Amino acid sequence: MRALIIRLSSLGDVILVSSVLPALKEKGWEVELLTFKPFGELFKNQPFLKRVIEVEKEELTGLKRIKKFTRKLEGFDAAFDLHDTLRTKILRHYLGFPVYTYRKRSFLRRVITIFKPFKAKWLFVPELYAEVFRKVEVEIKNPRPYLKVDGEALRKVGKKIKGLKNPVAVAPGARWEGKAYPIERFKKVAELLVKEGFTPIAVGGREEREKGKALEEAGAVNLCGELSLKESLALISLCRGVISNDSAVVHMARAVKTPVLSIYGPTHPAFGFAPYPDEGKALTLNLPCSPCSIHGKTRCRERKCFEIPPERVVEELKGVIK
Repeated sequence: MRALIIRLSSLGDVILVSSVLPALKEKGWEVELLTFKPFGELFKNQPFLKRVIEVEKEELTGLKRIKKFTRKLEGFDAAFDLHDTLRTKILRHYLGFPVYTYRKRSFLRRVITIFKPFKAKWLFVPELYAEVFRKVEVEIKNPRPYLKVDGEALRKVGKKIKGLKNPVAVAPGARWEGKAYPIERFKKVAELLVKEGFTPIAVGGREEREKGKALEEAGAVNLCGELSLKESLALISLCRGVISNDSAVVHMARAVKTPVLSIYGPTHPAFGFAPYPDEGKALTLNLPCSPCSIHGKTRCRERKCFEIPPERVVEELKGVIK
């Protein structure tokens, strides 16, 4: 049986798709993943996937382009839409085979930002993904993201950090600036890590270069903007632990089984993107006003939710590593 999984973006959500792949292969499904470039880079040559279909965003923009693209998607027994946006709704309309869609709980997330007591029960995206496969009699228990690290990337990164003592990846960026722990506090975290005998390594894209330079001033090794996605994954796999904002780096760490401490401000672990206890810890002050935003696009200027002492961040990381 041949299955098409659709998850176009964002990077962290795409990584979490890996949590359902082993069970599907075990049940005899040949799985292909449709996603945006460059996210498919992480899934090429993965043991549970037959093929990655990477597309530019423009190829799936507009009715005519989407309809034209679906002609390339033939011979599947079923598709699983793990994104459920307007774009994927249109795409699945033109597919000539059964399509199953996951319940993304968007409404519940919006409710949580208004009625705060609802945050007491956390969602977990891997479990939400797993639910849809019950419709084809595939039961996925304890779904966890997993990605095999590329050997060449591992060798390249290994040379870069050779000799570094107790490396810890520190990710100061986030897709939305509102989700970013203040850089001055991150600098203090880096200083404390050095004092504790760790080597902080700043990771992120080109857009995080300035933040990486700030952490470099505090004793970190700055690799922001220098690594591909595969190389970033390899680096994280070689680290003792990871400290990250609520971003894709959290899920990269989970996928290579590196303990991760995820810091939450205006968003909240209840939305579904927190690590499981066996993967790491979600650090939040859980204020009465929290969460105030689903994606971190907040107008709040007080940012009390980020008044987490750097000392606590480092102590929590040490606990996660143990």
